[in-house]
Amino acid sequence: MHHHLFESELVHLERVVACAPQKPFPPTYWRDRVEHLKNSPQAPMYRHRIARLSRLVGELHG
Repeated sequence: MHHHLFESELVHLERVVACAPQKPFPPTYWRDRVEHLKNSPQAPMYRHRIARLSRLVGELHG
């Protein structure tokens, strides 16, 4: 994933996961999106932000 696209995806997820329980997508959808980021070559540079997203997604109730 290109660095700019990776950063855009990360910022988007950081914004929407906070209100995800109010959205029509199940927690598994958000978990899959975060897992996809973990597999990107850029992931090591963003490991703290990705870990935070993983914790937030883990706290979602579906």
